Amino acid sequence: MKNALTILLLFINVGLISPQIVLNIEGTEVVFDETGNSNGVNIPRSEPTIFTYKNNSITAVNSGGYMLQAGDEGPRPSNNNLDGEVITGNTFIWNGTEQTSWTHALFTGYNINVIIKYNYLLNTPNGIQRKSNGMNESDGVVAYNILKNPRLGIAVKGINGIKIYNNTFYSDKTPAQTWRGLIDICINTDAGLNALATGTKVFNNIFFTKNKVFNIKIHEEECLENFESDYNVFWCEAGEPIFEIAGKSKTFSQWQALGYDLHSVIINPDFIDLIDFVPNERLDYGKNLGSELAVGLAIDAKWSTTNPRTTKQNGAWQVGARLFEVVEVVDTIDLHLNSTLIFPNPAKDFFYILLTDMDLQYRNMKIFDSKGIIIMENSIEYGLNEILLPEKLASGLYSVVLAADSIGRSVKKLIIID
Repeated sequence: MKNALTILLLFINVGLISPQIVLNIEGTEVVFDETGNSNGVNIPRSEPTIFTYKNNSITAVNSGGYMLQAGDEGPRPSNNNLDGEVITGNTFIWNGTEQTSWTHALFTGYNINVIIKYNYLLNTPNGIQRKSNGMNESDGVVAYNILKNPRLGIAVKGINGIKIYNNTFYSDKTPAQTWRGLIDICINTDAGLNALATGTKVFNNIFFTKNKVFNIKIHEEECLENFESDYNVFWCEAGEPIFEIAGKSKTFSQWQALGYDLHSVIINPDFIDLIDFVPNERLDYGKNLGSELAVGLAIDAKWSTTNPRTTKQNGAWQVGARLFEVVEVVDTIDLHLNSTLIFPNPAKDFFYILLTDMDLQYRNMKIFDSKGIIIMENSIEYGLNEILLPEKLASGLYSVVLAADSIGRSVKKLIIID
């Protein structure tokens, strides 16, 4: 095991309060070569501890057990001793070969108000686990993480109020390789428990599946209590995205008919590559979640022993873990040479078309609705063009077609909101 480890243990006595432990683990690299069960990086938790795990890397091949064990599997005297733990900026890479493995990558069982942000998980069988015997989360969040090819992405088991915001999920798994969901919500029945998982919130995520595996799977109808999911982007290369409730598969249309994801869209995020998962352009389909959740991964964020670069939400809220930075329209031609941009997106009342590519001198713009009917047409020219939308235009997804006699067409998608 390779382990460059810096651990700070600080014991603080305040009056009659029990000693408080502060444990920071930062900038370490750990490689496990155990192929069977492993406890992984097992965090001490016999006493109440303020715990931070930041900018570390764990690589493992174990067929069972854990990569980071920062919590308990069941009721223990050590429960809640890591409440409020912060796990941020880490990479978890699983290189095992056991196809039936459920190795837990980032495990935080029986603690509440856990902050899990800016992590990159690659091929982890069981990615992020939030588990308890019915505890209630209030201040924790799972946000701005990238999960590539998990068998199960985020597990919510017997814990209430879990918030899952602005994550990017990618899976090329087949139904034969996994029957679990990218988000998987269930009652905890371990050791005779019957702890519900209610009040899960799922907003502003990107779900990309190559095959028809479940984006969100809710094992029992009781877990639908106060469940919310909306303002997400879904894409399945094999057809319509699918979901499951209490053993019954749902198409996206059936899922929406139940009241979920009414503002979400099915659209290809068009990732530049399947390593960094940066969309080809801004995906402004999200919901404003407030200033405390407004900082995400920058499009050029990298993982090492220092913080991955972050940036703030700007304008319409973007979905997924990575955020494009604000475009200042001051001297647009100088700032964005050789560009063809449409912004803001979504748009209300108006939008801009920016043309600064001398080889693509579009002269005409048409907007089509989902039925292919022309809504409006305008002439455009090199530079910044302001397009005023017709009054009382219905909210929805529209196609903006740019054209000129001497060059081909360019088709861009525009969401219009009323």
